[in-house]
Amino acid sequence: MRNKDRVGVGLIGIGSWSGVIANAVQRSKRAKMVTCYTRNPEKREAFSKKYGCDQEKSFEDVLKRDDVDGILLTTPNAIHAEHAVLAAQNGKHVFVDKPIANTLADGKKMVEACQKAGLVLLVGHDMRRLSGFRKMKDLMDKGAIGKPVMVESNFSARLGFELTPDKWRWYGDDSGCPGGALMTMGVHHADTLQYYFGPIKKVFAFFSKLYTPADVEDVTMTTFQFESGVLGYLGSTYASPRANWIYVYGTDAHLFCTLSLPNVPFDEYLQIWSVVDKYTLLQLFDKSKDKPETIPLSVGDPILEEIDEFADCIRTGKKPETDGRRALAALALIRAAIDSARTGKPVDLKV
Repeated sequence: MRNKDRVGVGLIGIGSWSGVIANAVQRSKRAKMVTCYTRNPEKREAFSKKYGCDQEKSFEDVLKRDDVDGILLTTPNAIHAEHAVLAAQNGKHVFVDKPIANTLADGKKMVEACQKAGLVLLVGHDMRRLSGFRKMKDLMDKGAIGKPVMVESNFSARLGFELTPDKWRWYGDDSGCPGGALMTMGVHHADTLQYYFGPIKKVFAFFSKLYTPADVEDVTMTTFQFESGVLGYLGSTYASPRANWIYVYGTDAHLFCTLSLPNVPFDEYLQIWSVVDKYTLLQLFDKSKDKPETIPLSVGDPILEEIDEFADCIRTGKKPETDGRRALAALALIRAAIDSARTGKPVDLKV
């Protein structure tokens, strides 16, 4: 690693979320944006100028650079595996935004390639890093709710009305975005809930296509049972205003955490993520009190946190918090929900 001060990274895939990732790299004291690549030359040029980095004419040219230690993948889900495996074969560490892939087979290829090469694979499940969701975990671990009984959650937005046939999320097969909103947004809570309560063993789901024009279901409801016996629900839609919350029921108290994010255009919404904790409310409903207690929260920077962790893991060889195995567990819930909705039967979950 030539850059002694900061880890050199190259970003692949210049879409909307890539700006959120790149802005976090700019705030980082541990990572540096070296170069970028996307197929569109105009996008490459604009990104290169904005972030003061080089640009390459091919993904292979990025991989040839000695000053690139890690690859940041913000590409469509269906090509995550192709890019990650090639990066690992060329000695580059891999950060990939969630989900790890569209299919478990592709996700496992990525995990195996990085393990074989002794390289870091960090998956961008940033939701568990938000201050409110972190605090929920801390309070539950300290016994604030007694024993967990069940959990309800939702992650939705009206993104389905913005989809057009030229966008890969329009398509509901494995070449696009199977599960629609559940794969795009709900997969975050699929990770966070297993972070809270451990593995899930059985899944049952309903999907509907009601209002949006895309070739993918726009309303999903998934129920599941954790191995511990705790029951769970995850809703995710492409057809309703923004919702992002988790409600945990315990024997002694309930915890409710919600993000009250404004229903602004998506480009404006993306600017929120460096200060997302300002929009978060966490309440504790204790059985001994008449009114809920609002829990004070610090304001963190979840995207920067994961970029810095990626750099630290590259330097030290430590295992990332949201590694390939955990990402596969989140994806397994989504795939089981897809199978259940298609067959009308419950699915035993195995990774």
